Amino acid sequence: METIGTIENERGRFTGLLIAQLLFIFMMPFVSESTTGTFFRYMGLFGILAAGLYAASKNRTERRISMVILIPVLFAWLGPSLMPKPFDELLRYLTPAICFGFTAYVVIRDVYRHERVTTDTILGAINVYLLISFAFMFLHASVLMIRPDAYLFAGEPILEYFRSTPDSRGFSTMLYFSFTTLTTLGYGDIVPAAAFARLVTSAEAVIGQLFVAIIIGRLVGLEVSSRAMMARSSISESDTALRAPSS
Repeated sequence: METIGTIENERGRFTGLLIAQLLFIFMMPFVSESTTGTFFRYMGLFGILAAGLYAASKNRTERRISMVILIPVLFAWLGPSLMPKPFDELLRYLTPAICFGFTAYVVIRDVYRHERVTTDTILGAINVYLLISFAFMFLHASVLMIRPDAYLFAGEPILEYFRSTPDSRGFSTMLYFSFTTLTTLGYGDIVPAAAFARLVTSAEAVIGQLFVAIIIGRLVGLEVSSRAMMARSSISESDTALRAPSS
C-alpha cells in the first residue's frame, strides 16, 4: 500500500535523477568540441551516478548493492590504470553500464508497485527509458573496445573518427546512436558491422519497443482500475446514504 511518505520519498528520488539525465543530454552537444568537454562529461556522468545511487537506495540492502556496484566505476574512471589499455578501457565502459542497468531495474520495480498513476509513476517510467539508453551507450562503447571495427560511420570504422575528434564528441556520438537505436529511428549514419555489435543493437531496439508497449499498458490498466474503484466507492456511498434512516 502506498503511503504519503513513500510518495514524497519517490518524488525526490525520481525528480533528481531525471534532472541529472536531462542536463547531461542537453549539455553534451554544446561542450563536446570545447576544451572543457571532458570536465563536463565527468561531472555529468557522476551526477547521474550519484542521483541513480540515491534513487536505488530505498532500503539498506539496495544501498549496499548500489555502493558495491559504484566502487568499480569510480576506480575505473578516477583510479590509476593497473591493466593493459584495452582491458582498462573495457572496464571503464562496462562498469557504468552495469550501474545504470541496476538503477533502471530498481526504479521500474518501484513503479510497477504503484497502485495508481501519479506524477512519480510517470517520472519513474521516463527515468528508466533514459537509463536504458545510457546503459546501452556504454555497452556499445564496450563492444568497440573489443572490436574497433564493430561500428561503421560513413563506411569507415567509427573508432577512427573518434581518434580524430575531441574525446567528448565520441561520447555524445555514442549517446546519439543509442537513442536512435532505442527509439528504432535509425538514420543509418552509424551501422553495426560486427555480429556482436548487431546483437547488442538489436537487443536495444527490442527492449525499447517492449518497454514502451508494456509501460503504456500498465499505466492505462492502473488508470482504468483506479477509476473503476472510485466509481464503485461512489456507488457504495450513495447506497449507504439512501439506506440511512431519515431523522
